[in-house]
Amino acid sequence: MNDIVIKQPRLYTPLQVGFGSFFGGPVAMIYFLWQNFKTLDNQSGMQYSLAGGILFNVGLLLFMPMLPDYFPGVVIPFVYSLVALSIAATWQMRKDAIEHSVHYLFQSNWRVFFISIALLVVWILGAYMLAIWLDMLGVIDLGEAPVAPELDDLSI
Repeated sequence: MNDIVIKQPRLYTPLQVGFGSFFGGPVAMIYFLWQNFKTLDNQSGMQYSLAGGILFNVGLLLFMPMLPDYFPGVVIPFVYSLVALSIAATWQMRKDAIEHSVHYLFQSNWRVFFISIALLVVWILGAYMLAIWLDMLGVIDLGEAPVAPELDDLSI
C-alpha cells in the first residue's frame, strides 16, 4: 500500500535518433536530440540542438528548391541522420551506457516510430506552406496544377 514507485527517465539510443531522423525528417532530428539533452539536464546542449536545428531546417527549406532535378533525394536525409547519430553517440549516452545505467532506461521503438511519423507530417506541411508562400512572392514558380483529361477525350 505504501509502495513508492520511482519513474526512471528514458533516453533515445543513438540508433533510434538516427533512424527517427531519417524517417521523421529534420524536425524529428531536432526533437530527438533536444529531448535527450533535456533528459540529461544539459541546458547548453538543448539550446545548441534547438538553435542549430532551426537554422538547418530553414536553410534546408530555402535551398532544396535550388537542387537540380537529378539530385538523389535520399542523400540529404542520410547525411543529417548520420550527423544526428554521431551527435547522440558523442555528446549523449551510447546504448551500452544506457543499458548499464541505474538512472536511465531506453525509449520504446514504437514511440520513435509514432513521433517520427507525426513530425514527418509537420515537416511536409511546413515545406508545402513555404513553397506556396515563395510562389506567391514570385521567388519560385510552382506552375499550374495538372488537369485530369476529360473522359470524352480518352480514345480507346
